[in-house]
Amino acid sequence: MSRVDNRLAAYVTVARADFEVDVALEVPAGECLAILGENGAGKSTLLHALAGLTPLDAGEVRLGARLLERAGGERLRPEQRRVGLLDQKPRLFPHLTIARNIAFGPRSQGIGRRESRQIALDWLRRVGLEARADAKPHELSGGQQQRVAIARAFASQPHVLLLDEPFAALDAESVPTVRRMLVDELARTSTTSVVVTHDLADAWQLAGSCLVVARGRVIDSGSPAELAVRPRHPFTAALAGYGVVRGTHSGGGLEVGGRRLAGTVEGDIGEGHAAIGILAPSAVRVSATDGSWPAVLTAVSARAGVVKLEDGAGFAAEIGLDEAVRLAGGRLPASGDRLWFTPEPAHLRIVSATMFYDA
Repeated sequence: MSRVDNRLAAYVTVARADFEVDVALEVPAGECLAILGENGAGKSTLLHALAGLTPLDAGEVRLGARLLERAGGERLRPEQRRVGLLDQKPRLFPHLTIARNIAFGPRSQGIGRRESRQIALDWLRRVGLEARADAKPHELSGGQQQRVAIARAFASQPHVLLLDEPFAALDAESVPTVRRMLVDELARTSTTSVVVTHDLADAWQLAGSCLVVARGRVIDSGSPAELAVRPRHPFTAALAGYGVVRGTHSGGGLEVGGRRLAGTVEGDIGEGHAAIGILAPSAVRVSATDGSWPAVLTAVSARAGVVKLEDGAGFAAEIGLDEAVRLAGGRLPASGDRLWFTPEPAHLRIVSATMFYDA
């Protein structure tokens, strides 16, 4: 594959019915940027603007030295951009075989039938489906279909690949395999990419940098590690699995529901002003008999021997499976159970609520 200048730089403004998407981004050649945010934050609108499916109201999109679009001026059609878009659903052509699905891109670029089929077979070999070349999409599992969709996207040799929740429609067993394959192919082909997700685990595996978006605006940014270790916005904190508690600043602590919790105040917060507590679940002690916060559980989940307990105020705690069963009297805790949480003051970050965009 010939070397191309596939740096992506864009300033995108698109008016939606409910809010305006206004995002600037830059992705170095061959690297991946993750766009994180909740459903309806404007992430897909941003990708569609980069792909040329939605016109800009203001701003521009550049790929290396090439201008793809300038609002009110030059605008390349989607098929002229060499920008691929992979949706959360495979969207394979149901009437074509798997090989012909993958060969569709090369054929549309003017490559001959025989060479296009060979390209398709090479990609099927890379994704471990060479034996299914003549199968139709409905004969494959969901994970297999998404692997074919990824192969089809790469077979067109895009200069940029846009990935919109590429694992959302997969079962939990398929996700690690498909994610690993995507990571490997992005690295092997040095394809610049932008992945939209609401899962920080996806960003950790795929991306070197992240933008967190809420209602069309960037509210946080950094590497996946920076967002996971020290998030700067409550939404990012929740995304990374932290407890996020809203209250007021009182005497150097956080007052919630008439109780004052000791913590570490960051910045200048006036007495009685709105504040937010951010706390890792591992920094919360759990007891059945005493503590500083009377928790009423609203969610309980278990994974790899660790039980996560969440309550309606936003607190979260993580304890071992055996400890959880002991606290609940011989069973797993359940929603509605009452326990006591005690946050470790040194790990409870208290920040001003007014410094954040309230998503």
